[in-house]
Amino acid sequence: MTIYVMTYPLPNDIKSRIQLRDDDFVIGVDQAIAAMYKQRIPVNLAVGDFDSLKNTGLLHGLNVEILPVEKDMTDSFYALKRAHEMKHDKIVLVGGAGGDRIEHVAAHFNLFHHYPKLKMITEDSEIFIVDKHIQISHKGYVNIFPYQEAVVSLKGFKYPLKSHHLKPFDNLGISNELEDEHGDIHVESGTVLVILTNKKSA
Repeated sequence: MTIYVMTYPLPNDIKSRIQLRDDDFVIGVDQAIAAMYKQRIPVNLAVGDFDSLKNTGLLHGLNVEILPVEKDMTDSFYALKRAHEMKHDKIVLVGGAGGDRIEHVAAHFNLFHHYPKLKMITEDSEIFIVDKHIQISHKGYVNIFPYQEAVVSLKGFKYPLKSHHLKPFDNLGISNELEDEHGDIHVESGTVLVILTNKKSA
């Protein structure tokens, strides 16, 4: 079972970004409930303090966990914590990049420290952590950032690397692209944050 944690702002067409199965479990976080309602996304659990949800009537009939407004973690962090308490095969955070609260984007990126197997899917990107070798196929931009630092080799890329030491806060890995059908990311030590971003149509 996949658990999807959906948080604001959500993709404009959620069903084009993920494929929900009948046995998946969906957690809606605070004001994301409104977008889920509009897109007819089922809500198995609604979580949040709901200070940002304008129409709280949308919560009627849902399984709801109301959190205090003043707390030591974000609503999304709590939702992920709840998801990890459940039986699951994988957990995906949907949304969470954009909007008028850029600090929440930073907070969501920090979640990979607590949950390194987490995958994050936004309107135009897919984000995840890599600490070994993976092969990817992506037609857009492949962005690789040290998390915190790493030694990385890239094969099949426009800008290849061989045992390169990416130091903390190194932006060398931004805006790379595949030259071959597949690309190899080999993390020899450390961890990297990979962001696959779709190219906008002209």
